[in-house]
Amino acid sequence: MLLNIASTLRSVASEGPGVLEHWSNILNNRYGINAHADMGVHGFPELVRELCLILKPIPIQLVKDCGINTIQMRSDMGPNKPYYPNHGYFTDNTVGLNADCFYHPDRPDDFVDHRGYFLTRAQQTAIHEFGHGFDAHHDDLCLKSAWLRLSGWSEDRKQGLKKQVIREPGMPERVGEWWYDPHAGFTRFYGKMNPWDDWADCFAFYVGGLRHKIPADKNGYFDDLLGRYYV
Repeated sequence: MLLNIASTLRSVASEGPGVLEHWSNILNNRYGINAHADMGVHGFPELVRELCLILKPIPIQLVKDCGINTIQMRSDMGPNKPYYPNHGYFTDNTVGLNADCFYHPDRPDDFVDHRGYFLTRAQQTAIHEFGHGFDAHHDDLCLKSAWLRLSGWSEDRKQGLKKQVIREPGMPERVGEWWYDPHAGFTRFYGKMNPWDDWADCFAFYVGGLRHKIPADKNGYFDDLLGRYYV
């Protein structure tokens, strides 16, 4: 079921002024995370509640091991686009999320598996950014040979390798930072930008329950890496 935040803000407001404190306490007490909002972010209590619900199915220790201590809901990242990467970011133990992803939580075709199970863009974005945190918190796993070889990643141009280009009307062109093997498997187009987004996207699909959409070799990698959290 897709969240329509606009239709739920009134019901959240009716719960009283303590609703933000309630969900913020859950986020902090369970995961050690504090949430903040830019000026212009509407329905902040609902956003914190949705973030708690996104994280709830994930093992608590796995969330903690992502090393995230701050969530910043952003109002200035513009409308979330189907292809342009303006949905979220990770830096210095902080995850920034475009509030528009929560206001309009679409369900892209590449976030749906053969069972009909899906992630909304808000869910996938949040878990993807936490994946960057886990990666960085564990000494940049995405830059280790065990990961780089799975997609043939190279900082230098080599015969047979490609670079990803993202073009969306009205937005600046984005070109991938690294070269990849076009015969390698990826979760979706965005994973072809660089090894760290390839890693974080697979993390998001694995942790978010879309493991069937991860290439087999990368799925096995995450079985070995994260299996201990699910025993």
